[in-house]
Amino acid sequence: MATPKWRRLADDLAARIRSGELAEGEALPQIRDLTAQGAGSTTTVQSAFRALESEGLVRIVRGKGTYVRRQRRRAHREPQTRYQWEKDRALLPEAERRTTGVTERDTGLTTPQLDFHTRYAAVPADERIAERFGVELGTRMLHRHFWTTSRDDDAAISLIDSYLVYEVAARNPELLDSGNEPWPGGTVHQLRTVGVELAQIDDAITARPPTTDEARVLDLDPGTAVLVLQKSSYDTTGALAEFSEVIFPGDRYEMIYRIPLERWPD
Repeated sequence: MATPKWRRLADDLAARIRSGELAEGEALPQIRDLTAQGAGSTTTVQSAFRALESEGLVRIVRGKGTYVRRQRRRAHREPQTRYQWEKDRALLPEAERRTTGVTERDTGLTTPQLDFHTRYAAVPADERIAERFGVELGTRMLHRHFWTTSRDDDAAISLIDSYLVYEVAARNPELLDSGNEPWPGGTVHQLRTVGVELAQIDDAITARPPTTDEARVLDLDPGTAVLVLQKSSYDTTGALAEFSEVIFPGDRYEMIYRIPLERWPD
C-alpha cells in the first residue's frame, strides 16, 4: 500500500528536525510555500503538520506558524526487569544504593543531572484508598508526592502520588521525614527497614487527557495525553504495602514489555 502524501511530507520534515537542519524554535516553511513547491494541497500540508505536532516535534501557533519544539529526552520503563532490579538493589550497601536510582535507569541521566522534589502529608484514607488497602475509612495514611526534573529542563519527568499505612511507616521515624528523600534504594528499601519484603507488583495502565495542573507541570502541548500507571505493591503475606499513581507525559515516555511464551509441545 502506498504511503499517503501527507505522511511522506511529515517524515521528510521530521528527518530534517532530527538532523538539526530545522533547529529548535525555527519556523517550518509556510503552507503556501510548500504547496507551491509541489508538497501537496493545503489539506495535505496541514495533515503533515498535525502529525508532527502529535509526535511532539512541533508547536502549531494559531495565526503565526508552526515551530520546531525543543526535543526532550525520551524515557523508557521496562517493568519486568525494573522491579526485580529495585528489589535486588535494596540489599546493597548504602554507598552503592546512592550511586543511582530508578529515574536514572529510566531516563539515562545521572543523579547530579536531576533535581528531586518531595512533599509528605499525613492524610485520612478516603474510600478509594481504604478499599485498596483493606483498612477502615479514615485510617491514617502517609501520602507522598514526588516529582523530578532534569537540571536543563523545568518540565517534570513524571508525577507520583504514593500511599503507605502511616502506622507501618512510623516503625522507622526516618520514613516520615521528606528531608530524607531521595532515599537510597527507594521505597523497596524503605519498606525493608520496617520488616516488609515485596513479593508482587501489579501494574494497571490507562491513558486520558491531562488536568490543567498536569499539563502545566509536565509542559504538555494541547492534545497530548498522559499515561496513568496505578502500581500496587504486595508483601509476602499478600497484603498491599504501597500504592502509587504515576502520571507520565504521553509524548515522551515509553513502556516496554517483554513477555516470554511457553513452547508448544512436541
